[in-house]
Amino acid sequence: MARTNYDPLDRHPIFDGTLDPDLDDDVETPPVRTRPAPTLYSDGLALVCAAAVRFEAARRGLSQRQIAVEVGLSRAAVSERFRGRTAWTLDQLGTLALLFGCDPAVLVTEPRKPARELAGNYR
Repeated sequence: MARTNYDPLDRHPIFDGTLDPDLDDDVETPPVRTRPAPTLYSDGLALVCAAAVRFEAARRGLSQRQIAVEVGLSRAAVSERFRGRTAWTLDQLGTLALLFGCDPAVLVTEPRKPARELAGNYR
């Protein structure tokens, strides 16, 4: 017996799930596509630095606005640098390394490949 109208004052509602959109939806969520880490030779140093800064900022829970205040840029300028459209200067990378508490070399080197990628697919 399907319910066509919901009455909040009904003392004995019939919940058979036939009209509940949360139970009836068979919508599949699209798979998450991971993008490969940028490499120096294929993408350039600006994208490698952008990815490293994004990663370190996310690890520490820092927003673009917080980074903008520390580096002395606008939030929009930090956004451009996060996306790799504008390159970080060496001085800015040095300031970020101090902020993140890491060596500046971490921000200008390619990320290491996970061991599972080096060993091949092991499923």
